[in-house]
Amino acid sequence: MAGRQKQYDEQQALDRAIDVFWEKGYEHASSRDLQAAMGIGKGSFYLAFKDGKQELFLKSMERFFVLHPRPLLDALRTSAAPLDIIRQYYYALADAQGPFHRFGCYYANTLTQTEDECLKTAARHYIRQVADAFTLALLRAPNAAASLARLAPELWPVYFTTLWTGLNATRLLEHDPARLRQLIDFQLRLFE
Repeated sequence: MAGRQKQYDEQQALDRAIDVFWEKGYEHASSRDLQAAMGIGKGSFYLAFKDGKQELFLKSMERFFVLHPRPLLDALRTSAAPLDIIRQYYYALADAQGPFHRFGCYYANTLTQTEDECLKTAARHYIRQVADAFTLALLRAPNAAASLARLAPELWPVYFTTLWTGLNATRLLEHDPARLRQLIDFQLRLFE
């Protein structure tokens, strides 16, 4: 006798879990909150995510990466103007109407809001992937030599992470997106 068939769309359920985690944070999102948002019962929840909330959160981080950074990273691989794509990414973080402005960076929030080392390690991994992709794209840019003279390339990922996490905090203090974009432009001049 076969087990019951899955009666929900896994990607859609993960998207709904992302919304709950993003709004409440990992620690404050209860299994009940997640089950209600995902439209699945307790039995289905633990059948799908045997390690419970932690496993779901790890899968949500992977799904979030596919939805948000991945399209940007794909565009960076072939772009003749990678700095423009990077600038637009940071602008999205500063957009007062966007989800990043309301809830912050999914991964940076994980680093600051949870004590779970497994989740922190995963968040670091995703942040590094983005910062490393920015670095590789800019090293291929026509003006890379000028940027190399200003800052050693091994520091570029750290620089991008600093801008990313700094912007995540600054957006809580500065609510004018135009001013945040000016700050982003100033920070990215290093690569012009």
